[in-house]
Amino acid sequence: MAIEDTNISSALDIVSFLEQNNGKLIINVAVDAVGHTLAEFDNYARMRLTGELDPEGTHLYMGPDEERAKTIASLYGEALFPLIFLSPLAPEMVRSIALFRPDLTVDVGISSSKVAPMAGKTEIVEVSSDGYTSYRTSIQGLLDDTTAYYRRKLATQDQNPLHRQLPLIEELEDFIDAKGKPLALIQIKDEESSASPEASNAETYMPALEYLKDQGYHLVQVGREHHPQIFSKFGVVDYANCPLASFTNDFCLFSNASVCLFGPSGVSYFAEIMEKPFVLTNSWWIPAAPFSAKAVIIPALAKSRSDGELINFRDQLNLQLNSSVYFPIEEYEIVNPDADDILAAMKECLELDKKTQPLNESQQDFKKLAANTPSGLSLSRVSADFLERYKQLL
Repeated sequence: MAIEDTNISSALDIVSFLEQNNGKLIINVAVDAVGHTLAEFDNYARMRLTGELDPEGTHLYMGPDEERAKTIASLYGEALFPLIFLSPLAPEMVRSIALFRPDLTVDVGISSSKVAPMAGKTEIVEVSSDGYTSYRTSIQGLLDDTTAYYRRKLATQDQNPLHRQLPLIEELEDFIDAKGKPLALIQIKDEESSASPEASNAETYMPALEYLKDQGYHLVQVGREHHPQIFSKFGVVDYANCPLASFTNDFCLFSNASVCLFGPSGVSYFAEIMEKPFVLTNSWWIPAAPFSAKAVIIPALAKSRSDGELINFRDQLNLQLNSSVYFPIEEYEIVNPDADDILAAMKECLELDKKTQPLNESQQDFKKLAANTPSGLSLSRVSADFLERYKQLL
């Protein structure tokens, strides 16, 4: 249903509409971050599947009139949202309703940033120079939200509400020029982020890219990062920086992918929702590993600057749970996986896609370490070769 088909013209009208139609206002979707956009809309959809939200209720999504929100609305429409309203004014209206009628809202966010105080979650309240108040949860609040999301994914794992089989537009298909070969989508992080304090080293990708090329895959760079010149050795198509790069075409590409290799980026959620096998490398944030059973992880490690020693996985986990989402660069040095680690993980991922294998003993031990975090609920696994190499850290 479009907003034009209702009598809604103000925040008060929205309140009345939600009350009369057993609806909720969907809040805390971060459309400025691709991983959050995908995960948080998926979280909302699974709330409907589990019955936490009335599947027949006329729920409302209000968001900015920008590319990602418009793409989600276009691709999923009423199948996901009974009612959609996109406008530059929408975020402020959402904020007002969330502040004064929280009972009419549903928090689908899995980040620490919230549009209004969340009962039992809000830890930090800040007032900016322009007079706006922002609200943040603790690390534990963030993990609690993610844990709840993963529990919903477990309960509904036989369903995937965001999965779509989408055709490539002719212009994009011509640009990629795959000639019928299976697609391997490659993303490399070229700047620091919450998951890693440094950019990924393109050299460490090369053996895995060569292996994929030898296995008959056609390589395409996705995301929006710069294109490493070294990638030209294996003919990696630079979709990431071409005029066709768009959120809509991202969905189309991932819908048609066979396997993916990611740096520490929310772009990996495309592979999650499209049920594609993937390797995620260089992320130090191990309490919230990808959920997918088709994901193989190679985490970054932390080396103490005081004694030059790698800290063990349990200490790294505790460090994360008691600090922030950002790597403590003053006290520790990041140690990213090397080329051999990434190659071994890619081989494991491709074998896993052919036939599901049970976790080995080291993988089970790692899972036990994270039992009280979202990673303990996830179906992904840390690379077996990586854990063998660093078994002393278990």
